[in-house]
Amino acid sequence: MSMSDNLLTIKETAEYLKVHWQTVRLYIKKGELKYYRVGRNIRIRESSLEDFLEKRKSRDRKVEIEIRFVNENRKRLEKKLLNLGAEIIYHGHIIDHWYIPNSIKSMKEKDIWFDNAKGYGLRIREQDNGYTGKIQTSLEIKKLLKPGKHDTCLEAEIDVDNYDETSSLLRLMNLKKMITIDKDRVVYRYKKYKIVLDDIKDFKNGVEIELITDREREEVIPELKKVAADLGLDLKRDMTDKSVTYLAMKKLANF
Repeated sequence: MSMSDNLLTIKETAEYLKVHWQTVRLYIKKGELKYYRVGRNIRIRESSLEDFLEKRKSRDRKVEIEIRFVNENRKRLEKKLLNLGAEIIYHGHIIDHWYIPNSIKSMKEKDIWFDNAKGYGLRIREQDNGYTGKIQTSLEIKKLLKPGKHDTCLEAEIDVDNYDETSSLLRLMNLKKMITIDKDRVVYRYKKYKIVLDDIKDFKNGVEIELITDREREEVIPELKKVAADLGLDLKRDMTDKSVTYLAMKKLANF
């Protein structure tokens, strides 16, 4: 067995990656890190770690670029997607709890703080996959790559145990909840794009066309608009500068 094919324990893997051993278990749980069973023990090949690190470096160089729409005929859009050969990759119920610093007292203040690319969007997400009924909870943060450009974001997400404990932690950090958004979500994969359809409770239906890439936004946006036209979305009437989630915040948020 070559040096790069050594089998490492979780502790040794954590030392190799310079992370906590529980983080290694999280990578395994999320399917990001390949492992083997040796009896009842988990082992990871050193060569797998080299691949893992290279993939993470590549992913960290990429950003999510998206365009957004308000859409009032979800059934027609889904029929169009299926006719074009798109496939459903997720359907579930999502509850997002959005948090901001206690010092922010209005939507105008929040916009200034977020739009300068120094602020961030922070949410606790509770979701089920529509099949098991089991709730998965995560904490996600989102920042604009460039001030004022809402179509290109940097994002990071971790799994957390539950909403209540995470909410208590955020409150200790002088953050407050500004809104809870309840939505039914269906996600399609169409070619290399992700199409997200959200039905927001007590509000509107939203559509996002997304691509994770290391290409420049000026090159990608026209490509996304062409996909939108293929789906029958009206670029003049239905396209929005900001997400439908933001529009819901603007109407329903409590400061």
